[in-house]
Amino acid sequence: MVTPRAPQIPRRGNESERRPSRPDLDSVDLSPEQRTTCLPEQTAAHHALTIDLEDWHEGMLRRLTGSIGRVSQTVKTCTHRLLDLLDAHETRATFFVVGNVAEEHPELIREIARRGHEIGSHTHLHLPIYQQTRAEFRDAMDGTVKLLQDLSNQPILGFRAPLFSVGSVSHWCFEVLRELGFAYDSSVFPVGSSRYGIANCPDTPFKINTPSGPIVEFPIASWQVWGKRVPVGGGSYFRFLPIALLRKAFKDLEQRHHPAVIYVHPYEFHDGWLEVGWRKPKPVYLKYLVLHNFATRLIAQRLSVLLKEHRFGTLRRLYEGYA
Repeated sequence: MVTPRAPQIPRRGNESERRPSRPDLDSVDLSPEQRTTCLPEQTAAHHALTIDLEDWHEGMLRRLTGSIGRVSQTVKTCTHRLLDLLDAHETRATFFVVGNVAEEHPELIREIARRGHEIGSHTHLHLPIYQQTRAEFRDAMDGTVKLLQDLSNQPILGFRAPLFSVGSVSHWCFEVLRELGFAYDSSVFPVGSSRYGIANCPDTPFKINTPSGPIVEFPIASWQVWGKRVPVGGGSYFRFLPIALLRKAFKDLEQRHHPAVIYVHPYEFHDGWLEVGWRKPKPVYLKYLVLHNFATRLIAQRLSVLLKEHRFGTLRRLYEGYA
């Protein structure tokens, strides 16, 4: 089994070794139409369900300590609960797997594949791309792809950047992904925010032309209302948006023949309170305790409604529809 060479988290003590927490303005593509080609509408719209398979507990401890820790057992329990929900709705999804989860729980990745789901990559350590050099990203991704292929017995064709951290459709990561054999990506959040998003990108599937060849982009679902884009693609939006509004949004997207790509995380299906037992006062911990525990049960409820009323499948299925 291949062990990926993962980029290291920059040490806090040396400012010269840190990379920026957000991309520089110079890296933002202000004319994406020069590099993109919108794909034609499909006559019958079906949607794609994607799962960002990462470990909340390891990620939270990393935020608190600055050190990479061991992946928890909880991620397995949460993923099994989600798999059972998908089986109940006879729905297949694309699981974007973080490499360290696959290393710690290889049998979990095999089971996901056995149940008929697609495996994609979510990088090796869930580091934002803007914290990595091109060489670091390529080395880690090369090993992670081989690991996921070995475990799933599938070609790894799809990618999602942690925190939607591509920053621009001109980013070098798309060229690297194409070099590594990826056919499609789902890292573009087509609504601008302070944390992520590319507001001036297409909100329907499009092709990004790179020097290594084209890669198809499936942006996260958004809904045009009164000339503005409203994010309806899952995660926290499934907690804060009323189910009536989500149902109207998906009905409207289907009438426009716009496939919706939605995403959830296994930790959002955790039974009980998400916490890591941290006792020292730290604002970032309090922030995420509130953010990731408030009304989280609504995510499963609203996802179940949408799975019952609409057709969802893998990103690969969506991609093959365009191919």
